[in-house]
Amino acid sequence: MDLIQQHIWGWNIIIYLFLGGLGGATVALGTLGELRFNKGKWFGMGAVLLGILILSFGLIFLVVDLLDMFRFALALWIKGIAHSWIARGIIIINGVYLFGVLYIIAAYLEKETFKKWMGYLAMFSGFGVTTYTGLLLSANVGIPFWHTPALPLLFTISAMSTGCALLMLILSGKQDHESKHFFHFLEGFDIFLISAELLTLFAYFDFARGGNLAVITSSNMLLGNPIFTIGFLIFGLIMPLILESYASVKENSVSMAAVASVFVLIGGFLLRYVIVWAGVFQYPHGLAG
Repeated sequence: MDLIQQHIWGWNIIIYLFLGGLGGATVALGTLGELRFNKGKWFGMGAVLLGILILSFGLIFLVVDLLDMFRFALALWIKGIAHSWIARGIIIINGVYLFGVLYIIAAYLEKETFKKWMGYLAMFSGFGVTTYTGLLLSANVGIPFWHTPALPLLFTISAMSTGCALLMLILSGKQDHESKHFFHFLEGFDIFLISAELLTLFAYFDFARGGNLAVITSSNMLLGNPIFTIGFLIFGLIMPLILESYASVKENSVSMAAVASVFVLIGGFLLRYVIVWAGVFQYPHGLAG
């Protein structure tokens, strides 16, 4: 049985996966801040608009990648659009655009009931995008290390963590009570997410130990790569967890949590880079779903 490191999914997809997850999480958490933490309509509108812009920028890289006709055919695969996760993802992303824009309009016009409905729908769609980015890779049955339920879970947790980090950076300079309250919620939520991410990684590699040769090869590639062990694991997860945990029990430590947020964002990008890089095709098998 032949094992070949994949080179079909490159930088364009890596950037798309990162920005797509970050944009979806920003929309979901931004509407949460306005609807449940009374951050005000301007914060909600701004956060949703920012999430849509990040998502749109990420889509540029997907479109560039799909300009290659082979990659376009691979994305839709022989099963057709109904079974393609890129095609399904476009539907989910359209939900973010539709409900996000309607939420912004309703918030601006102060149509409270309609705003809440559109806000929760935008939140749900944004969360859907964070999950979809992992499902996109896990549908590749020819790469066993990706083809596991642990990957969508890992990418969902990571995307929500990067969304927390981005909004914490934005809120770090705010002094009003609502901003501080939401900041500390995001801080606590991110501590939980990073802890969950570490546990998911542990389960992921525990699964890899009992996997086939392709899975073991991919996991060994990751563990032998300092970008994963030092860049992502230490600086992207463990250090932010320590900094945020310490900041959460200290007064006037917003700047420390903000620094941790920068590490979280870098770590989120590095995670997607190393996971895509470590993909190993197992032949004979399919390519993508």
